[in-house]
Amino acid sequence: MNYRMLFIIVVGTLVFLAGCSRDQPASRIEITPPAADMTFDEAFVKDRDIHFQMPEDVVLGQIGPTVVNSKGDLIVLELTQWTIFKVDAKGNYLRPIGARGGAEGEYFYVIKMLLAPNGDLYIHSVGESKKFIILFGDSYAFKREIPDPNLMLIDRIVITDGGHIYGSQVDVIDGGSDGVQEKGTHALFRLDDHFGKVASFYPVKDKRTGRALNRFHNTVLTPKRGGGFYFIYPTTYEIHQYSEQGALERTLFSTYRSKYRNSIKPLPPGLDATDWTPKHKEWITEHIFPFNLFECGDLLVLEQTNHTVSGEWEGYLNLLYKDGRSIADGVRVPANHSLLTVAGSEFYFVVEGAFDEASGETSDPYIVVYRINDRTGAGKSAFSRSRGGQ
Repeated sequence: MNYRMLFIIVVGTLVFLAGCSRDQPASRIEITPPAADMTFDEAFVKDRDIHFQMPEDVVLGQIGPTVVNSKGDLIVLELTQWTIFKVDAKGNYLRPIGARGGAEGEYFYVIKMLLAPNGDLYIHSVGESKKFIILFGDSYAFKREIPDPNLMLIDRIVITDGGHIYGSQVDVIDGGSDGVQEKGTHALFRLDDHFGKVASFYPVKDKRTGRALNRFHNTVLTPKRGGGFYFIYPTTYEIHQYSEQGALERTLFSTYRSKYRNSIKPLPPGLDATDWTPKHKEWITEHIFPFNLFECGDLLVLEQTNHTVSGEWEGYLNLLYKDGRSIADGVRVPANHSLLTVAGSEFYFVVEGAFDEASGETSDPYIVVYRINDRTGAGKSAFSRSRGGQ
C-alpha cells in the first residue's frame, strides 16, 4: 500500500469519527410535560387578516409556501398556476417573481422557497430536472441555476445566518421483515455553494427500533436565529441544536408520553417503501409527522400533521421554551387553517376560501396573522411562568 493511499484512509477515518462524535450531545435538556392541554384560542390571539389585492390577470386559487422578508413583504407560491408573486404586508400586489417554464430563470413545480440572510431568494423546483434557481434582491433578477441529477438527493435545505447550507433526506429502503437493509446514505449533510455534499453527520436509521428509515418518513431541519440550525429525527421527539459549523451543541428530548408523540411511528416491517399500497395508507392515517420547527422569540414551535382516514390533514402545534419547559403539547389548529410560517413573533396561517352555496363560488383564500396569547386567561397563566435559564 503506498503512502498516498494510506494518507487517504487515515484522513477518511478521522473525518468519519469526527462526524460520529457530533452525535454525542454537549448537553441534554429534558422537555417537561405541560401543566394542562390548551386550545388554539387560549394559546393565540388574532392580530390581523391579509386579503390579497390582485390584478385581474393574476390567478389566486390556492396559497402555498410563503416566506416573509425583512421588510414584512410576503413572497407567495400560488398552487393553481404554480407561480410566485410578492405582496406587501397589507396584501397589495407588487410584482411576479420569475415565471413558470423551463427556460433560464423559470421554474416548474416548487417544493420550497428559502430566504438567505442577505435577502437572496432560493427556489427549490422540480420538473424536467430538479434544480435550485437563485434569485436576488428586490429586483429578483435571475442569478444562476444549479441542476440536480438525483431526484431524491435532498428533501430539506436550510441556509444558516452564517451563510452555510445544510440538507437532510431519508431515502434508505427497508428490506422487509427479515431486517435486510439496502445500502443507504446519511440523513444530515453539509453542502457547498453548488449544493454538493461535503460532509455527512447523521446516519439514517430509526433510533427507536434500529430499522432503516425511508422516503415515507420526514426529517425536520430549520435555521437557528443567530447562527446554526435545528434537526429533528423522524421518529423521535428530540430537537438537536447544531452550531454554524455543524457541531452538535445540545439536545432537547422528552421521556413523557402523549397521544400525539406516541403516534410518531416507524414504517411497519414488511412494507416495501418503493410501492404505494393500502397498507401504506393505513400507516399514514395513524402516523403524526413532525413537519416544521420555528423559532418565536425564546419559544420553539413544532408543527405536526396527521392525514386522517377521510383524507383531511390535521395540524398540531407544540410550544416550548428553549430551556425545555413545555407550554402546550398538541394544540389543534382550526380545520380551515394551515400554518405557513412564523416570522418574528407572528404566526402566518392560510385560510381557504369559503364556499358560497347560493352562488356556487368560492371566495379567495387569505392569510390570518396570530400572536402568542400571553395576556389573558390560560395563555397568560401558561406563558408567564418562570422560564428558567436559556
